[in-house]
Amino acid sequence: MSSKKFKKPDPNIWKQITVAWGKACSPSRPSLGDIKIYGKFILQSIGKKKNCRVLILGATPELRSLILKYGLSKKIDIFLLDLNLEMIRAMDEFVEIPNSKEKRVIGDWLSMPFKNEYFDLVLGDEVLINVSLANRNKFLMEINRVLKSSGAFITRASHENPLAKKFTLEKALNKYSNYYLQNKLKFNQAVNYVLEEIFQNSYFKNPKGLLSLKFLEKDCYKALKSPNPLKRLIIKTILDDYSSLFKQSWSWESRPQQLKKFKEYFQIKEIETARDYLYSYILPIYYLIKKLQ
Repeated sequence: MSSKKFKKPDPNIWKQITVAWGKACSPSRPSLGDIKIYGKFILQSIGKKKNCRVLILGATPELRSLILKYGLSKKIDIFLLDLNLEMIRAMDEFVEIPNSKEKRVIGDWLSMPFKNEYFDLVLGDEVLINVSLANRNKFLMEINRVLKSSGAFITRASHENPLAKKFTLEKALNKYSNYYLQNKLKFNQAVNYVLEEIFQNSYFKNPKGLLSLKFLEKDCYKALKSPNPLKRLIIKTILDDYSSLFKQSWSWESRPQQLKKFKEYFQIKEIETARDYLYSYILPIYYLIKKLQ
């Protein structure tokens, strides 16, 4: 997440991200099941503390509302940390319970502008995937540094899905268009699951272990010529509403590799997985306690 490695963002990207987030569903966004697990872990971590500080990495709306939902806001100072204020503002409209006392900090996750042992809790949803494999240890070390001695890091973190090697765009379109026609899914869900499968499959399309829709962009444009109008509509929706995602890439690793990195800096207190959406099995939520270095 080093700011030195970031290009100046497209001025329209925040609008694109806002549109995409508004139409996204799980696993792209935390589900009700995920939120329940997050809430349980948060209460276990800071529920009995009188005064504490919480850092939210990024601007995930569901996490920003959680503290207020549990009535903990009066005794908690909440900080948001992101590279760009526009990203935070873009997510504001999706925050169920706005918090005027949020402290918005612009900064790098790899070099956080906070003192040592400053926070009781760090939260982040799918933050690890945004950090390159080369910088992942540095990122976890920074979280460890800003946490108090008994502090916790709670995060949903995806890992590679070996089954995704067999995913194809055509199979995804066939499966989820049929589910939609059978009233098993809403149209928006069908779009999201096609997107998710080709996203996961992209990991196996390049040797660097990156997830990026750009590796399947040509396939998407070819699919626009499908004789099936529903399939064409699904692809057109992906290309129109999620265009910003085709310009980005993310990093994945296996679950054993992920656990090994976590264990270098944290004690794993609990791991729990939601069961209310497809592919939740590769998106466990970790309740981690700071390991003294």
